[in-house]
Amino acid sequence: MKSPSFLRPAVTACCALALAAPACSSNKARAVHRPIIASVNGAPDLEFVRIPAEQNDTVIQGDPATGPTGPYRLEIEDVLDISIYGEQDLQHVEVLVRPDGMISFAFIGDVQAAGRTVEEVRQDMTGRLAAYLRSPQVTVIAKQFAQKKVYVGGEVRNPGILYLTGKEGTLLDAMYKAGLVTDRASLEEAYIMRGNKIVAADFKELVRGNLLRNVRLMDQDMIYVPESANRYVYVLGRVRTNQALEVTQPIPIIQAIARSGGFDRFAKTDSVAVVRGGLKDPRIAMVDAKELIAGDLSQNIMVQPGDIVWVGLSGLGKYNEILQQILTSIAPIVQGVVLSNTANP
Repeated sequence: MKSPSFLRPAVTACCALALAAPACSSNKARAVHRPIIASVNGAPDLEFVRIPAEQNDTVIQGDPATGPTGPYRLEIEDVLDISIYGEQDLQHVEVLVRPDGMISFAFIGDVQAAGRTVEEVRQDMTGRLAAYLRSPQVTVIAKQFAQKKVYVGGEVRNPGILYLTGKEGTLLDAMYKAGLVTDRASLEEAYIMRGNKIVAADFKELVRGNLLRNVRLMDQDMIYVPESANRYVYVLGRVRTNQALEVTQPIPIIQAIARSGGFDRFAKTDSVAVVRGGLKDPRIAMVDAKELIAGDLSQNIMVQPGDIVWVGLSGLGKYNEILQQILTSIAPIVQGVVLSNTANP
């Protein structure tokens, strides 16, 4: 079966570039192949636009009140032991924090538990039970903690899936269980992925012993520590195959797209985003692949290990929206890399 017509130009251009590049010797040819970034926000001389931290809504900023140095905050599937002094039928009642974050108790019904401390739950219950009991004395104990499933991959000594139990569910706990990092690790670029967000975490300071940089993990979090010389280019969005391409050196962007099967029929080819510097501190440039396919080789920039190439569905809006879409797409790719490293470390 022949490739669809909208794929053939991309693949042809890629092959032509790969074959012609070594033979280019004239000044004119070198000028054509010089990596020139398409204009960004009307500024042709601007290569990458940095996204300030305060404008990067895809990053979850740490809250000291919920951090590991503060009191433990209850999570879904934690089990509480609740007693009311003097009430024989309400001694050592075990209740589970349900998926909606609530617990149920006699007289007062549902009580919010997830995200609260044990003391906050006790005070809430005491106040509400006062409508039914005279001077209720409530005791709330966290009897059993939920088990967290956490993915750890990249340059750690024992990559794979970790099950953290009790109150050990912090980033530092996970790093020690994974054997800490290898000599090739880039702690500056390491990150925690939670759903479609990146959790702000300073791995370097934490490993140096600064426990204020520790982060409490949640179920299904993904921890990834890349190599100091990252070996993957991620190609995501409206391409045939979303994947992490293993590369040893920079490659032309059209080659990265071709290796991912080319654009699909819904791709917005005139505004392909290239993200550099990681998702915690990103810089973004736009490439007009439509012009590239038409023969404008100035658009054929070199993407380097660690870059993310994003092909959108329609006109791209704010850069933050691009990052949100990338995070949604990259999560299963990172998870796949983690699992692959587990099987073949």
